Amino acid sequence: MVKRIPVSELRLGMYIHKLAGSWFRHPFWRGSFLLTEPQDLSAIRECGVGEVWVDLAKSQVDPESPESPEPRELSEEQSLPSSPLSKKSDGATSMESEMCYARKLCLAAKSQVMDMFQEARLGKAVDPSTTLPLVGEIAASVLRQPHALISVARIKTHDDYTYLHSVAVCALMLSLARHLDLDEEQTRLAGIGGLMHDLGKAAMPLEVLNKPGKLTDAEFAIMKRHPVEGAKMLRAGGAEPGVVDIALHHHEKIDGTGYPDRLAGDAISLLARMGAICDVYDAVTSERAYKKPWDPSAAMRQMAKWEGHFDKRIFHAFVKAVGIYPVGSLVRLSSQRLAVVVEPGMESLLTPKVRVFFSLRSREPIPMQTIDLAATSCKDSITGPEDPTLWNFENLDDLWME
Repeated sequence: MVKRIPVSELRLGMYIHKLAGSWFRHPFWRGSFLLTEPQDLSAIRECGVGEVWVDLAKSQVDPESPESPEPRELSEEQSLPSSPLSKKSDGATSMESEMCYARKLCLAAKSQVMDMFQEARLGKAVDPSTTLPLVGEIAASVLRQPHALISVARIKTHDDYTYLHSVAVCALMLSLARHLDLDEEQTRLAGIGGLMHDLGKAAMPLEVLNKPGKLTDAEFAIMKRHPVEGAKMLRAGGAEPGVVDIALHHHEKIDGTGYPDRLAGDAISLLARMGAICDVYDAVTSERAYKKPWDPSAAMRQMAKWEGHFDKRIFHAFVKAVGIYPVGSLVRLSSQRLAVVVEPGMESLLTPKVRVFFSLRSREPIPMQTIDLAATSCKDSITGPEDPTLWNFENLDDLWME
């Protein structure tokens, strides 16, 4: 029997069946667990959750009893750990202020993800619950300003790639989940799975993983084992099936030509189909030792052409989440000027805020100016994307990160 009670009546020894409210607000990775730690009880009371659902059959105390006897010895399943979330603001912030925060978050996240990979390389089980404070901070940033962290995490060096790629895919998965109107449970799994989708790379030979050049066919065959290895690690750490599935199947393709299981169509889970899109987008827009990054808008156009690779419905939602002209895209304006996108439009994907910096008429730089193309007074518009490789601009990313 499950009974709903106010948090004020919650005591140690009760089995929590469900916490009221969004997982972004409540402090626990697992929605159902036996409450045994005083600090966990305090965390629930302080996070703003008003009510909880208690499973009377699994509880170690009687909710009607005024006293709480010592909980009896717990089974391994009941004592699964939970991880508190740090407090977060849900209020929207400006793109500028959130970009500043996102840069700091990326530095902290890189260190945490590096530690996670190091533990995995040493053969230690990685408990997914330990990632939730970081996932929670990423989720909070996405809620406040969806495009800031996604844009900042795209800028990474070859050495940082594996770690910040995990952060970027986590942010992309959370943003995509919102646009697909997924429930709180699926959104939580999308975030955790996005952060841990490449954990199997910790089992790959470092000389292959860190090779400063394109992989040979033999080396690529080795790297193709990372989804299976990652799934093994996650199962060993007690990860939920949805998280394991993202790691195992984010390289599957809708037409059945992916790996490792050559799944096709609906045989690929929703979360894995989301993971495939988010993983590829961040990969192709990131600088690698053997290739230059694609312009974000060019990546959108190219990915849209790949028949049989992605789920079309999910990809359309992804375009809405990230934008037709994502932050950092180089665009040509009707005023014969070049600009970079600094913030997607609120009302239309076609009218972002841009920073003008170059005249096509004079072929010279001009004083920078930020223009909101959605403003009623604005007479300028985007005529199309521009290929940055044709211009050899230096430090183009600095224009939108300033």
